[in-house]
Amino acid sequence: MFDKGEYFKIIEHSKCRDGNIEKSDLKAFEIDNIDGIAEKLGFKGNVVSKVDYFLEENLDIQLIEMSDLRENIKDCHSKIREDFANIEQENIKEKYKREKRNKVKKEVWKSLKDEFCKKWNGSIAVIERLYRKTNKLDENPNYRLLIVCKDGTDIRMLDSLTNQLNGMMGEEKDVQICTTKILSQFIIVNGS
Repeated sequence: MFDKGEYFKIIEHSKCRDGNIEKSDLKAFEIDNIDGIAEKLGFKGNVVSKVDYFLEENLDIQLIEMSDLRENIKDCHSKIREDFANIEQENIKEKYKREKRNKVKKEVWKSLKDEFCKKWNGSIAVIERLYRKTNKLDENPNYRLLIVCKDGTDIRMLDSLTNQLNGMMGEEKDVQICTTKILSQFIIVNGS
């Protein structure tokens, strides 16, 4: 029998360049690591993209991805400002400007959105295999994604990305973004 309890670990970001690790005091099941559940189940190396952790409560599965998106936010918003300024210079109706602005937002966030979608799909594959091995998958679980940014990240700057991910992955609020400091307000169960 597969015992996932040995993978119940402190939720933390990967090590920073300065050697520090930003972590919470909460725990979840570790998926993506050399010592994680995915590796144990046969998902070797980086064959499948996956999130870092997950929690479960009844049929609710919360996928937890630890990400430092500060540079991505700066780059994406800089590109959006530049493209919006160019659109404003165009001599076209406001309706077409609005359509162009929406297209710019989608394009700017596309690579990040694609990355999270791959992690979403890969993580579901890992969990479904886990549940087949533990004979736990009798019904279809409900999946949701929590992206945990490093403290100091202005998560409001990710609203456009969140909306796009919610549109692809499910209902409103199936994808949420928080920081490490306020993680306890977002997890589905108390993982401590």
